[in-house]
Amino acid sequence: MKWKTLQHNGILFPPPYEVQGIKIKIKGETVNLDPNQEEMVYQWAKKKDTPYAQDKVFQKNFTADFAKTLDSKFKKISYEDIDFSEAFKVVDKEKDLKEMMTKEEKKSLAAKRKELREKLKAKYGIAIMDGKEVEVGNYMAEPPGIFIGRGEHPLRG
Repeated sequence: MKWKTLQHNGILFPPPYEVQGIKIKIKGETVNLDPNQEEMVYQWAKKKDTPYAQDKVFQKNFTADFAKTLDSKFKKISYEDIDFSEAFKVVDKEKDLKEMMTKEEKKSLAAKRKELREKLKAKYGIAIMDGKEVEVGNYMAEPPGIFIGRGEHPLRG
């Protein structure tokens, strides 16, 4: 089907990462992180209880990408040089708070998320093609994260 006119509101980007003040230690030295570095560390901490975190290739690739964002004195680090314990505590605390929520709190949160999702879908999930409304399948940009790949993908991490 050829169309002559198309009107839509573009794609929706995920909300920006909220800085939490996470610090890490590299070779025993405390390192203050910029928002981009902190987001990388936070994403790594969220993977800690998964098989990926134990995968040596995953660790090596993540560390190599992370080291590129650090000060020049930390360019030659290995995964073992980094202490992620503070980031792990933040993620564990979030997990515990979620688990401690009552059913009513969880339902309320789910209802708020659904309301927001419907509001965003009304704005971004519809396009007008030749005067007719059509549904847009995927209108949200992928949020930043660690590349998982499939199977033994060499760039995972």
